[in-house]
Amino acid sequence: MSIPEIPLFAVLPDSADSRLLVDLTSHATDLSEALHTLQSAFDSGEDSVLWFPLTMHAVTAYVRPFIHSNVRDRLDQMTEFPGIPAELQSIHDTIRKYRNTTVAHSQSDLAMPVAVALLDKDGKVRSVQGWTLLQPMPGAVAKSFDRLICAMETIVDDATKLVAERLRERLRNASPEVIAAWPKPEILAARDQEFNGARRRVREPRFTNYWRIDSEIMQEDTRSGSDDSIPEQ
Repeated sequence: MSIPEIPLFAVLPDSADSRLLVDLTSHATDLSEALHTLQSAFDSGEDSVLWFPLTMHAVTAYVRPFIHSNVRDRLDQMTEFPGIPAELQSIHDTIRKYRNTTVAHSQSDLAMPVAVALLDKDGKVRSVQGWTLLQPMPGAVAKSFDRLICAMETIVDDATKLVAERLRERLRNASPEVIAAWPKPEILAARDQEFNGARRRVREPRFTNYWRIDSEIMQEDTRSGSDDSIPEQ
């Protein structure tokens, strides 16, 4: 008689606290993305061509939890969020404004597009070009930004632990039979050419894994007369 395999995890049933845990986890993921991207910028160096795009992406990821979303509550509007520490409010406001006026929209004077004439040795117009002068995030601001992200990560982590412990206490006596009836995540597969972000995330766990199909292997199978076909996922 074989012993039934016990799963290593189970998706929690829907409840106010499980939804709260999902939202906090989502915010934590954005903050982690921001921190790792900013660290990559530090590793590359302020003089690197990567500094500008990496710091801009770190800003994008950091601000996500603090703007409206159709699928989760804003972090700064959750009762579990104690607020921005007073000593970090200024850099938080700076980063949000930078995102709104420069990263997400080209409106600030940190970017100056200008029409210029290139002159010859006689001072006459030789050609006309368009130039853009860009001011990346200064290193000193990036260091303050790093402290801000770390502080937000700590706040979210503390709130997450409280909610997770509350759920554990509530569910720790659930029987294996009850747990087995909890909802299962929907895991889908698709070809990498079908990759897109058009479908909105829903509360029920659903994830699509996009796989790379090697065209050369497919061609080799065709040449060899194989009848094997790639199953529709």
